[in-house]
Amino acid sequence: MKTKYILAASAFVLLGACDESEYELENLVPEQYHKVLYINNSGTIDMILYNTGEDNTCKLSIFKGGSQSEQTADAIIGVLEQDVVDKTYSEPEMVNYKVLAPECYSIETTELHFSSEDRFKNVTVAIHVPEVEKTIARNPGAICVLPLYLYSRTDSVNEYKNETFIKISEVLTPTLGFMSTGIDYQTYTVGFDMETAKIEFGLDTDNSWDIDCMFEVDPDFVAGYNAEHGTSFVVLPEKNYSFEKEITLSKEKKSIDLPVTINGNGLQPVDYLLPVRVVDVSLFGISETTNIYLLAIRVIGNQFDRSNWSITTNTEEKTGEGANNGVATCLLDGNINSFWHSQWSGGSVNLPHELTVDVKETVTFSHFGLMERQHASYKDVKAGEFYVSSDNTNWTLVGKFEAKQVYENQVFPVTPTKGRYFKIRITESNREQNSSLAEIYAYGTK
Repeated sequence: MKTKYILAASAFVLLGACDESEYELENLVPEQYHKVLYINNSGTIDMILYNTGEDNTCKLSIFKGGSQSEQTADAIIGVLEQDVVDKTYSEPEMVNYKVLAPECYSIETTELHFSSEDRFKNVTVAIHVPEVEKTIARNPGAICVLPLYLYSRTDSVNEYKNETFIKISEVLTPTLGFMSTGIDYQTYTVGFDMETAKIEFGLDTDNSWDIDCMFEVDPDFVAGYNAEHGTSFVVLPEKNYSFEKEITLSKEKKSIDLPVTINGNGLQPVDYLLPVRVVDVSLFGISETTNIYLLAIRVIGNQFDRSNWSITTNTEEKTGEGANNGVATCLLDGNINSFWHSQWSGGSVNLPHELTVDVKETVTFSHFGLMERQHASYKDVKAGEFYVSSDNTNWTLVGKFEAKQVYENQVFPVTPTKGRYFKIRITESNREQNSSLAEIYAYGTK
């Protein structure tokens, strides 16, 4: 923004024991600084408008200051002409600014009178959104602006704070949708009773209305999601959930929770998916990107006791990580600070790296847990596969995984499969050909 500076008032000279009138404050301060008007919220304001059928309003705060601010003052609010904006803003910034026509806005009052008691006045500026939308459509490539400025025929105006340059980038129709995207995992242990999950839903702008919203479950969505993402979600049975199909988003609230009651009776240790979709709203539109909420109900089997398990691997570091470290048995010792590491001293084994566990009894595996090495820099395992076998010879691929670089135990679902053995096949590493893990777990039913 183009700016100008006011010259500072002359410095005061402290003269001891002098009280003559020539040293009174009003005589030391130049007359033009006795009262100075300015826009408190001056500068550039970037604005996105929402077409709600109502005006978009903003307030200008005009202040009166100076050494004798108790005096009266008068000011006028104006709008810069297009040629002034072109010279002052468009050409220096190399931006095509289009000044809004008078039918696009109204100003509560353009002439302000400050009494001796007045220190500030607020002026409402109403922007007529439909007219602005038409202007934007007629001027592609331009940025519409409302360049307001303050001036006075009788009093001083701070030339550094005399303009508010409102830039309007676009006009949008408000939409309603869920407040988060992606999958929301709610994890429960098999046999749980009742739980409640909350789904947040709302409007993408301030809300001055009561808006009725209708929801339904889209079970057909699950098959397509599985095919696209390589997942194996099961549709949550209708008897295992309930929620209000219609709720009202009350005025003054931008969002509201939709409670979903989950009944665990009969649910097996698998990953279920409940795709809740907003299908109708009484006002505005439905978001194309946040119109469905994916509530994942992860039912985990009981964690199996590992005390009798045995483990083998195609690679481990027997010496380089110190005593009682680096070997595969560290994965079952219950100490998250010990770890298994693929061989690196005296040679190495290229990926894939395999860990085979004998649980010593036939069970149904539903999930596996992996805990990365508890080191800030070495969380190596990136991706891999899970296998199950009954004889340690014939293996069934039951699932794949992509691990995050986090400290916590990461639980991954697999197709529920009976077997005595499971194998973790690490196919990708975050650190070349190196693999390491702190602990491994298995979940399911006997």
